[in-house]
Amino acid sequence: MIRKDTGNPSVVGGYDLIIVVGHGDIIPSLIQLTCMYFSDRHEAGNLLAEELMKYRFEPTSVLALSPGGVAVGEQIAKRLHCTLSLLLTARISAPGDDSLVLGTLDQSGVFTYNSMISAGQMEEYMEDTRTFLEEEKLRHLYQMTTLLGEDGDSNMDRLRNTNVIIATDGVKNGISIDAAMNYLHHVPFKKAIAAIPVGPAEVIERLHAIVNELHYLYIPDNFIRVSHYFTDEPEIDPDSIIERLNSVKANWV
Repeated sequence: MIRKDTGNPSVVGGYDLIIVVGHGDIIPSLIQLTCMYFSDRHEAGNLLAEELMKYRFEPTSVLALSPGGVAVGEQIAKRLHCTLSLLLTARISAPGDDSLVLGTLDQSGVFTYNSMISAGQMEEYMEDTRTFLEEEKLRHLYQMTTLLGEDGDSNMDRLRNTNVIIATDGVKNGISIDAAMNYLHHVPFKKAIAAIPVGPAEVIERLHAIVNELHYLYIPDNFIRVSHYFTDEPEIDPDSIIERLNSVKANWV
């Protein structure tokens, strides 16, 4: 196990490679010593839970950012004896170009613009796609409301005055974490702690600056896609997500 300390332990990696990184520091020579694959998202969640055990006896909640994030966050919540909530988000891309993500809409209707696009470029895109964007927002809000059902958005009460662990199964560009931080601006919380199994170095570095604490497990040399790093993961049934959120407390370990 290798450890490199640059003086600020706010970014922590685990498993068989640990790197503690200061603000703005990325250490490629250490990051690339191993190639890591997870058997499934439960394994990644358990590894992250090991890094987060200091929050076991503090007011803490887990906010998952996707169905895959629920599988990761479920293990963290069980180990830390805390609640698990889901922040539904939908990425909206420019018409005709799925690779150009304009921003992310969350279940409360808040739209977070892609911070990787300059203000000038975004203004141009908005002029050209305003009607399309509003139609996409309405469509995605309807889908998210249908999935959440009659309970609606009950996250706020669970997150209030807690350390919020933002759980995801991985990041490609970090837009979902941006959306989560935007969402948390509407609720008082103690700390925002990102728990990320895998992601590109430049994204991990950027996210480090917007959360209070960031835990990651693996930074690959050439990031491919999140699902690539999970070798045996069955498809997550969307209809089971709400049940999994509500059953976490009964399965505390």
